[in-house]
Amino acid sequence: MKILVTGSEGFVGKNLVAALENIRDGKDHVHILKGLKNPADLEVITCGRHYPEEALEDACRDCSFVFHFAGVNRPQDPDEFMKGNYDSAGILLEKLKAFHNRCPVMYSSSVQASLEGRYADSAYGRSKKAGEELLFQYGQEYHVKVLVYRFPNLFGKWCRPGNNSAVATFCHAAAHNLEYTVDDRNTVLELLYIDDLVDGMLDALEGKEQHCRYDGPAPVADSSGKFCHVPGTFRVSLGEISGLL
Repeated sequence: MKILVTGSEGFVGKNLVAALENIRDGKDHVHILKGLKNPADLEVITCGRHYPEEALEDACRDCSFVFHFAGVNRPQDPDEFMKGNYDSAGILLEKLKAFHNRCPVMYSSSVQASLEGRYADSAYGRSKKAGEELLFQYGQEYHVKVLVYRFPNLFGKWCRPGNNSAVATFCHAAAHNLEYTVDDRNTVLELLYIDDLVDGMLDALEGKEQHCRYDGPAPVADSSGKFCHVPGTFRVSLGEISGLL
């Protein structure tokens, strides 16, 4: 079993790779992957921002599952959103098609792709939505299983302050006695803990993903929904988070 993880140097990719390697090395006695008789047969193929394109091409030749986390969320130039989130997905799919590899593909999108409410003018959301549509089209045209997740705000180990989440930013500031600003204490975030997300990804790897549809930015469990989600999120205001710290 060869698992390709793109964006392996990022927050989510790094956590998933660590979990898969723990299974491979026999350190995880809880997760037993369906169809994997010997954990040592699990091969984790990583592909990050600084890897040569040939590495992605080689990985797409015979991988059995793809977790596509590669993307950008805070570029200096807004035009880089489409290049980093839409174009990168297109490159991945073209390489899979070149090798006639019809393995399942998981795509990491964002709640901002709803383009509703405070996300209505999100350039990041538009690029992620374009990526979603590309994946759905690919799945339909080539009869490939695609799993599209719109992740909410994430938090947990290896989350970078000032980049991945307000929780990490606040925690870093509190730990280092730094000042930080809360623009609106009443803003409510939907938070998902990284270990819960990783459990959801392992479920997806075994074909036990949970499907949903969307009512605006909110997922609604639906076994026939075209999207996937990881349940177990928390809804909390920025003021509450700041108060806890």
